[in-house]
Amino acid sequence: MSSVITHKVSAVPQAQTKIKAPADTGSPGRSKSEQKGRQILEAAGSLFMSEGYGAVSMEQVARAAGVSKQTVYSHYGSKEALFSAAVEQKCVDYEISYHSGDDERPVREYLREFIQHFSDLVTSEAGVAIHRVCIAEADKRSKLAELFWEAGPHPIMLRLTAYLEAQVKRGTLDIDHIHFAADQLLFMVKSDVHMRGVLGLPTEESEKDLPAYLDSCLDVFMKAYGATGG
Repeated sequence: MSSVITHKVSAVPQAQTKIKAPADTGSPGRSKSEQKGRQILEAAGSLFMSEGYGAVSMEQVARAAGVSKQTVYSHYGSKEALFSAAVEQKCVDYEISYHSGDDERPVREYLREFIQHFSDLVTSEAGVAIHRVCIAEADKRSKLAELFWEAGPHPIMLRLTAYLEAQVKRGTLDIDHIHFAADQLLFMVKSDVHMRGVLGLPTEESEKDLPAYLDSCLDVFMKAYGATGG
C-alpha cells in the first residue's frame, strides 16, 4: 500500500468541493491568547492537508501562524495534540459539536440538520484531505489514525448515539441496537461524494443530488426506526 500512496497528500482541488466551512465570527470576542491558538490551528490544519502529517514540523506551523515555536508548544504541547485539536476544531466549525440528547425538536427535524452538518464536514475540502492523509500515512504512523478517530468520528458517533438513546426512552424511536442504527445512518450519509473526493474524482454531478440523497437516507432510517408519534 505504501508503495502506491505517496507520503505527501495534496488537498482536494477547490473545483471538486464546493461546501465551505462556516465563517469564523468569534474573533472580536477572543483574547489574544485565544486568537493565537486559532491562528495556530488554522495554519496547522492547512499544512497537514497539503503536506501530510509526517512532513510538517512545529517550526513550520509557527512560521505559517506568525508566532514563535514556543507559543505553539505552549498552546499545544505536542504535534499529536495539535493534530487532534485541529480535527476537533473542524467538528466545531461544522456545528457537529453542539448537538445533544435533550434537543426538544421533532426527531426528523433534528436528524435532518445533524446529517446535513455531518455531510458538509465529510465532503468538505478539509474533511476529505485529512481522511486522505490518515490513509496515506497509516502504514508508517498507525497512531495518526487513532488520533483522528478519537478527535473526530468517535465523538460524533457518541453524540448521535446519546441522542438516539434519549429518543428511544421518550418513545419517539424504536431501536434495539442503537450503536448499529447510528453506524447505519452515518455511513449512509457519507455518500459517494465523500468517496469520490477521497479518490480525487470529480464530485460536481453527485453534489447536485446530495440534498435529495440526504432526505432519502432519513426516509430509510425513519421507516426502520420511527415509532408512532416520532
